[in-house]
Amino acid sequence: MTDALLSYNFPWTAYPQSLYPRIAREYLDYGIDRFVFVESWITEGLKHPEIIDFLRDFKKKMGIHIVSIHAPAGREFDLNIPEKERRPAMIKDHIKAMEIAAEFGSKTYTIHVGAWHHCIKHVDMNLLRPFAIETLEQLVPAAEKIGIVVAVENSFEPPNSMKEVVGLVEPFASSPNIGICYDTGHAHFMAPYPWKKMEDYPKSQHDMWWEHGIIEEANALELAQKYVVTTHIHDNTGYADLHSMPFDGTLDWYTLMPKLRACPRMMEYQTEIEFSDGVNWAGQLLAPVGGYSIKRQVETFRKLGF
Repeated sequence: MTDALLSYNFPWTAYPQSLYPRIAREYLDYGIDRFVFVESWITEGLKHPEIIDFLRDFKKKMGIHIVSIHAPAGREFDLNIPEKERRPAMIKDHIKAMEIAAEFGSKTYTIHVGAWHHCIKHVDMNLLRPFAIETLEQLVPAAEKIGIVVAVENSFEPPNSMKEVVGLVEPFASSPNIGICYDTGHAHFMAPYPWKKMEDYPKSQHDMWWEHGIIEEANALELAQKYVVTTHIHDNTGYADLHSMPFDGTLDWYTLMPKLRACPRMMEYQTEIEFSDGVNWAGQLLAPVGGYSIKRQVETFRKLGF
C-alpha cells in the first residue's frame, strides 16, 4: 500500500523523561513525527497509568504520533501461556493495551505467540497451540470492537516460526482485525542460504530452542504475504537476532523491499533497531563504536525509500 507510513523506534526508556522533548526535537528537525509505542511503555503503563498520562501530554506538547504498538511480551503475556490462573488477567491486560493503543492512533497491535514455555520449560507444541488459539478467540473480537488489528509476529523458535504463525492466523482470516507482523531480521535468521552452515548457528539454537535440530524456513514472506499488515525492519548476519541497521548485515534489501511494498494489506512499517543498549545489541559485531545515532537511522531508512 502506498499510504503505509514508517514509524521510528528509539530506546526511550534508557533516558530520563526530561530528555524526551530534546530527542523528539532531533527527529522533528528531520521531518519525522511518527514513533513506535515501545513495549516497555505499555507493559509498565498497565501497572502505572501515570506513564500513559505522561505520554499523552508528551505527544500533544511535541505534536508527534506514538503508534505502531508492540504488545507486552514474555512468559506472562504470550498467546500460548498455559497457566490457567494467569490467562484471564493476561487477556484482560491485552485488551486494555489495545484500547490504549487505539486511543493513541495505532492501527496494529503486534503480539508474540510465545517461546518461553516451549524452549525453557519444554512444554510440547501440541499442548501450547490450543492456548494460543483460545487467546486469539478472545482477542480478535475485542480488536474488532476497538478498531485495531492484532498482528502476530514471526520469530526464530518453533512456536513462532512463520509456518506456525500462519497456521494460527488462517482460522481467523475472515476477520479484517487479524494479520501478521513480518519481522525481517527473524525471517533472515531462519532462512536457508547457500552460504549458511548449520554448525555456525549459536549452540543454544540447536540445544535449547530447537531440541531436535533447527528447521530453517525458506520463503517466509511469500508464505505470509497476504496476511502481513506491519513489519519490523532490521538486519543481522543470518546467524543471530542482532537488530542491526539495514545494510550492516547480510539481508538483500533491494530484493526484500519491493516484496514488502507488494503486501496487499500492509498498513505501516516499523524500524526495530537496537541503538546501543538492550540484549540484542549488534554493537560488538556490526554497529559502530558507541552505537547507532538518530542521524544514521534516518539516513539509512531514507536509503530504503522511506
